[in-house]
Amino acid sequence: MKKVIIAFLLLYGCNTPTFKEDTHLVKANPPERRITYAAKLPPAPFLAIYQKKGKTLILVAADHGPKSLLSVHYAFGEYHSQIALIEREPGFPLGNCMQHEDAYTAALSAKNNIPLVRTDADYKRQWEYAKRHGFSYEDFQMQWIIKNADGVARYDHKQPSATEEIENYKRDVHNPDWGELFTEDRLLAYFQKNYDRNFNTTDFIQFRRDLQGNSPEKWVRKTPFYKMMHNQPDVRSVFMLQNITAALNEYEVVFSEMGSGHFVDIYDALNKMLGNPRFVRADQIPPQELWKECSLKGLQEKVLIKD
Repeated sequence: MKKVIIAFLLLYGCNTPTFKEDTHLVKANPPERRITYAAKLPPAPFLAIYQKKGKTLILVAADHGPKSLLSVHYAFGEYHSQIALIEREPGFPLGNCMQHEDAYTAALSAKNNIPLVRTDADYKRQWEYAKRHGFSYEDFQMQWIIKNADGVARYDHKQPSATEEIENYKRDVHNPDWGELFTEDRLLAYFQKNYDRNFNTTDFIQFRRDLQGNSPEKWVRKTPFYKMMHNQPDVRSVFMLQNITAALNEYEVVFSEMGSGHFVDIYDALNKMLGNPRFVRADQIPPQELWKECSLKGLQEKVLIKD
């Protein structure tokens, strides 16, 4: 009988998942708690290193943009990750790898011959979630447009225009089944009404910084952008957490990158599952020489969680 039990454990026990995430800790994480955590954690970008049961998670809590590349490069050099996870929607083009940490991660994944996983929820799922929570299609469009306008201002050094941002959204995201695409007049009127600004003259780098600051002003808390952002951990951050769990249950060493806001969302859940992390601040990372010839040639993309 004892031999039968041992054989059973050998046959089935090794396939038992080692980790299970508590998604309730993400869904029950109010904005006030996230703000408190963000103030206590190191300034982004930073690394959070988790080790438990022979598994290692190296997580880069990014400040989206070039500042996070050194943290990614350091993580790949110090740890021999077997899989890499990035905050990027399925099918969405990866940008310039010297400007975006997700694209740089993808390039290093290709170079090191390890699979890459996109861990952000697709736009269809994000829209359906926003709709269920009472947001309009205009709210949804504008959230994406504000983020994209920040990127245009930050990386292209251009003043975003309503006309161009509508075309960008139409090209990359819009689905006619979801609702009516902004016209220029409607976008300008919506932005003036909800944000009290002229879209075509707004400094979007500072504007997005105001919207996503740790201690937002009262006007920020009233905006659709802020309200939607603090409703989305359920659909976006939970999906990132679930992908991390799936990766840890399949691989020994896992690399993951996400915006620091998403890390704050899943911080309690990660700590419950893996224990407290060791942090590596950006100023603790020794000088690194980035891989400027970064290429996506040979990139292998993998899906860990299927709908």
